[in-house]
Parts: sequence; structure tokens; C-alpha cells
Amino acid sequence: MSDLKKFPLIQFLGRNIFILVLIQYVAISGQGHVHAQRVKTSLKAGEQRKAEKGLKDNRYFFYFINSSISNFGSESEKKLFKEAIQRDLISQLLFMRFMFPESFAEIRKAQRILIDLYRITLKKDIKASKDLLNQFAPRVIASKDKSALGYLGLGYRDMKVAQTYLAMADSYRENLYSMRLYKYVHAIKKAKHGRRYAFRAILLSLDILALEEGGSEDDVYGRGSQILDAKARMRGITFDELEKRLSEIPPAEKREYYRTIHLDNFYRTNTQKSFYDVIWETPDLHEIKEYKEYLRE
Repeated sequence: MSDLKKFPLIQFLGRNIFILVLIQYVAISGQGHVHAQRVKTSLKAGEQRKAEKGLKDNRYFFYFINSSISNFGSESEKKLFKEAIQRDLISQLLFMRFMFPESFAEIRKAQRILIDLYRITLKKDIKASKDLLNQFAPRVIASKDKSALGYLGLGYRDMKVAQTYLAMADSYRENLYSMRLYKYVHAIKKAKHGRRYAFRAILLSLDILALEEGGSEDDVYGRGSQILDAKARMRGITFDELEKRLSEIPPAEKREYYRTIHLDNFYRTNTQKSFYDVIWETPDLHEIKEYKEYLRE
């Protein structure tokens, strides 16, 4: 040390180098803290985006299946649907409390339940479509009308497409909940389209058969004009017009069933309030055990 005193310049440089090193260390440490904060913020933003997308997807999934559960759901299916709605409500509450990971966890639980409900609903819709088409096919074939037969063919085509989509959705990886549900959505749409075509096919064929039986052999031109009019009316038939005409389809004891299917084909319910609306009014969230735990956090 006594030797260094002989060289004041070395002492000055040594102190300044130490200060520079210290400043650099503090700066690096500060950058590390800022980086950690940025990573944390980025992760939180990612969790928020995942939860936002999940909530948006769920709104559509609940809307789409609501009429089917309301119209044709069994007690056990409605119980599952209620739990899915409850968990979706909890996920929304958690999201508003900025508890994004917990919110996403509840979203996934709701989607897991919806997957089971969608498969059940889809199988019911495919069966209903196939049964209607098979039931109406003899009269449609008897009419020998190309337009009626065309509606029948389109109905069978969409029913088969729904079966294919069901198999495709079932083959998706287990954890791809949203992708599976969207494929089930497409399949259900096709099954319902098959039922729509079934109604058009039978009603047009009944019109054709009635005209053929009631018309005079000498009035071929007049009967041909009436048939063209019937086909044009069927192409442009409205929801309400079709509902009124369902009473013409035999047998009479199935008329209310046909009406319910018609409503369900257009995602409507045969009750004033859907099952989803009823649960929303009285959600009973206390029935979900995790809800009490979230309240304590």
C-alpha cells in the first residue's frame, strides 16, 4: 500500500475503475429486474388472451346447443348442461377479478362437459334425420317428382356428412377441446339441414300426389302448371309457412314432434324460456365446490 502512495495516478484510476464496475453491475441488475417484470407482464397478457378467446368460444358453444338441450335434452343431459353453464359463469367472474389462469381452468372444465353433450346431441340429430328420411322416402319415391327426390337426396347427403364429421371430431387429440367442439358444430348443422330437406321432400311429394290424383287426364297443361307452382312455393317457403304445413304430414300423433324438430332445425325452442335462460336467472353457483374456494382468495 505504501508503494501505491508513491503513484497517485494509479490510486485515482483504481478508485474510478471500481466505481465504473459498480455502476455497470447496478445497471445490469436493474435490466434483469426490468426483464423479469416484462416477462411476468407478457405471461399475464398471454393468460388473459387465452381466457378471452375461451370465453368468446363458449358463448357460441352455449348458444348453438341451447335449443337442442331445451327441446330434447333428458334430465341427466340438462344436469350436465347446468353445470357447464355454472362453470362458465364462474369463469366470467374470475376473469373480471383478473384471475386469468383460474378463469381458463373453469373454461376448460365447461368445454369438457360440452364435448360430451355435443356428442350426445349430434347422435340424436343424426338418428332423427335418418328416421325422418327413411319414413318419408316411400311417399317421396311414389311421387316420382325429380324436385322432391332431389330434396330427399340432399337430406341423405347431409346426414352422411354429419356422420363423417362426428368421426373426424372423435379422432382429434383429447386436449383440443375447442377444435372438437367446432367440428361437432358443423356436424350438427349438417344433421339439422338433413331434417329440413326431409320436410321439404315430403310436403312437395304430398302436393304432387294430390295434384296427380285430383287432376283430370284431359287437363295435362293445367296440372303441369300447378306442379310448377307447387315447386316454386316450396323453394321460397318461409319458416312460418312450413310450420303451418307440418300438420299435413301423417301420422297425426307425430305432429307436435314434427313441430319441435322444425323449431330445433332453426335453433328455436318450444318453450317461452330456454333452459339456458332459466339457469342464468338462478345459477346456484354454490353447488360448485370450487366456487367457495375462489371466494376466499
